[in-house]
Amino acid sequence: MNGRCLNEEQLIELYYAENDSVDARTHLAGCQTCQNAFANICNELVEIDMQVPDGGHRAVSEALCMISRQQQAPANDTIMTIDEVAQWLKVSYHNVNNMLHLLPHFIIDGQIRFNRRLLENHLFKNRAEAEKKAPDQPSLRPIALKRVV
Repeated sequence: MNGRCLNEEQLIELYYAENDSVDARTHLAGCQTCQNAFANICNELVEIDMQVPDGGHRAVSEALCMISRQQQAPANDTIMTIDEVAQWLKVSYHNVNNMLHLLPHFIIDGQIRFNRRLLENHLFKNRAEAEKKAPDQPSLRPIALKRVV
């Protein structure tokens, strides 16, 4: 072990990918003493199942993996911009902007926002009411023609 060797704290930071120092990684790759110390620390941490420090790269990676494994709840309560609503409804931005007086929305810091759940409820409620008011439409079945002889 020389004066440039990594201490235990630096090796633990390398284990948890909290230290992105190129110098430390270069030194570890070329120093057999540090490689042995790093291997011992890795074995100890695996055995005691040490908690990952907050904010560590591995902590974030593992959290993201756990989240992706969970079944995602429907994103019905998301907040949407006017562009997102236009894309969701497959209409232009201008159409949504012109229909603002008909759609439930709110304004935060001068920006128009929509709650997706409230917007869905509003649209489905209006559709159901329109279907009730619409007159019965004739069937689109082909009409059998009588043959006159």
